[in-house]
Amino acid sequence: MYKSAIKLFKFSEVNGINLGFSESEHGAGFGEKFRKQVISDVFDIVKKGVQYPEIFQLVSLFEENIGPDRLSDMVATIIYPDIVKFTKRIQEELGITKGKYPKCIFQEDGLVVNPYKGCEILLLSKDILHELPIAKCWDDIDRVVSENENIRREINEAVGEEWSRWYSRDKKAYLKEHIFKDPERCGRVIEGYRKSEVAQYDLNNDVEYIAATLIKTMKSEGISFAVAGAKEKDSFEAALDVLGIFKEWVEYNKGWDTIQGTESGKREKIVQRLIHFGSKNYISANDLDISFEPDAGRGPVDFKVSRGGDKTIVEIKLSTNSQYLHGYEEQVEEYGKAECIDKMVYVFINLGNSGRLKKITDTHQMNLQNQKKVPELMIIDATAKNAASTYSN
Repeated sequence: MYKSAIKLFKFSEVNGINLGFSESEHGAGFGEKFRKQVISDVFDIVKKGVQYPEIFQLVSLFEENIGPDRLSDMVATIIYPDIVKFTKRIQEELGITKGKYPKCIFQEDGLVVNPYKGCEILLLSKDILHELPIAKCWDDIDRVVSENENIRREINEAVGEEWSRWYSRDKKAYLKEHIFKDPERCGRVIEGYRKSEVAQYDLNNDVEYIAATLIKTMKSEGISFAVAGAKEKDSFEAALDVLGIFKEWVEYNKGWDTIQGTESGKREKIVQRLIHFGSKNYISANDLDISFEPDAGRGPVDFKVSRGGDKTIVEIKLSTNSQYLHGYEEQVEEYGKAECIDKMVYVFINLGNSGRLKKITDTHQMNLQNQKKVPELMIIDATAKNAASTYSN
């Protein structure tokens, strides 16, 4: 039965649906290593008496390097024949044929080929796309725990405040051993999961889509992240260049209006994506690399700029985030230790919280006076501003 499970648990990426966060042409799917890892752990969980099939949907809570991408690969592989049938039906209804579109490449089965990836283009019915059920990002273990009342209660009773000081991998190991391998606790978590409501996918609320649209708008307005002569600069100077361009857009090109007008729960993530998307051409053109939310064990930092062993990490917090001071005082330092990096930048985006602005600047100045090693502090003013015509001498 164990060998049969290994054989059945085979999910490569369904490239044609073009979903996911991979920066390469093809994602990873479930390779041999992850197949054996998941089945081995689920085998142990089932031996403890847990009989809930939903544990496969929650596998990223207790397995390293498994997140939303691989979970969607799992589902897409299972329903692949239906996706193909749906795509063919829609192509037929829209009259997408080789005769009408001679410049397009068609497979023998009639599906259109994506010329950039060399695979078929597959269509999905919108009603099967949805937000992740228990967290905005399953890779973010702390957010999962904070948003799922049942998991949070189980952890608080057992470890309390110690949880915040653990490495990400230790947190997942704890969930596996003390939540999912305990039939009673696991049952309570699954019960809460079953009751959770899943929101249908809304394109106009999609962080990736909004950020990509804003980047196009910025480019049309002449805002460019391309900085000349950056090849001579190290990762720290390059990171400051990129952040400086974003700062100028926010403060002098009404970028503040865009941030203020975005749904509050998505602002921070959109800001992170804007900087990441906007800087990619600059980074690649200047022999640098940028990683979005890399995780070296202490959780994912917002992004990392690097050239070989020369690395700089950047953490971004909006003034509306209650963890703004924790991010400055502890998070960045922990990420730096995990990455063996001493080049760090902390970006504080002020949306009008004058008390928090004063607190972060006072703390920074005090740390500098005490010669304490601190990240470079960049403050971006995203408060609402009057038109220039309203000012007078």
